[in-house]
Amino acid sequence: MVMVRRVGLVIGWLACLAIATGGMGAEPPITAVTLTPDGREVLIGSQAGIELRTWPEMGMVAKVATGLEHVHDLAFAPDGKTLAVAGGTPGESGAVELWDWAGRRKIRSIGSHDDVVYRVAWSPDGERIASAGGDGICQVSGRANGGLVVNFSGHSGPVLSVRYLDAMTLASAGVDQTVRLWDGADGRLRRTLDNHVGVVNDIAVSPVGADGVIERIITIGEDRTVRLWQPRIGRMVRFTKLDVPPRCIAWSKDGRVVFVGGEDGVVRQFDVEGGLKVVGQTEGGIGRIHEMMLDPRGDRMLVAGEHGYRVIPVAK
Repeated sequence: MVMVRRVGLVIGWLACLAIATGGMGAEPPITAVTLTPDGREVLIGSQAGIELRTWPEMGMVAKVATGLEHVHDLAFAPDGKTLAVAGGTPGESGAVELWDWAGRRKIRSIGSHDDVVYRVAWSPDGERIASAGGDGICQVSGRANGGLVVNFSGHSGPVLSVRYLDAMTLASAGVDQTVRLWDGADGRLRRTLDNHVGVVNDIAVSPVGADGVIERIITIGEDRTVRLWQPRIGRMVRFTKLDVPPRCIAWSKDGRVVFVGGEDGVVRQFDVEGGLKVVGQTEGGIGRIHEMMLDPRGDRMLVAGEHGYRVIPVAK
């Protein structure tokens, strides 16, 4: 690693996240991936910008001219018409770019963070977007005009992940070792989950139920644990301890399996209903894994990180 980015007072563990230039040759690690709405292409983000490639062949299609120095997250609105690009300049500013995907043009930048934005999440109706910043703030902005709807300011350190549980409930997590549930209308803190004993790296939400409500989440942390929760009642259902810190997580479409990318470059497959037991694992072949993207068919995934990216089969 030739450069470590500053995020508040965090310097040690953050060097292990997507914060360093490196990879193959002079290429920086990949820090963001997402599948396009038609399922035919993928977007890949890093300090080198954003590339559009064919899926799953990974042939180069085009570059997307983001104005963000670092790209940390890529997410399409539920209707597939708008792309959110999150990132910024470490220790200085963070923002979210909104792009009209059909026209391949930037509509506007939203958010006013004082450090990079690590994660974004669209509300179920696609009318709002939440951003998690290295400045310790979560913000919800409107899609139509980019205006600020509400701030969440309860975390005592950088916020690394944010997700919607329903139209008006969000979950966030970060360096202060907590997972927090918020009211999306007024920013009121509803509940704090504090079982982790290390930085919480990410949150993954279960597939939406028939009632449109998410009842389970999984969190991963620097305490080397994978934890399953019923967040609305504050109950941790179970947890599993790993030998290495988990870096990213993806939930299968049917909700029965989660995939966790590790510091050691291995993707582990966990049976959610069977006590979070490891039921399969695959070597990613790219060093430390920062991001994963599961194909909707469930038979392969894109892993990305320290040394580029690779398409790998999903263990059965």
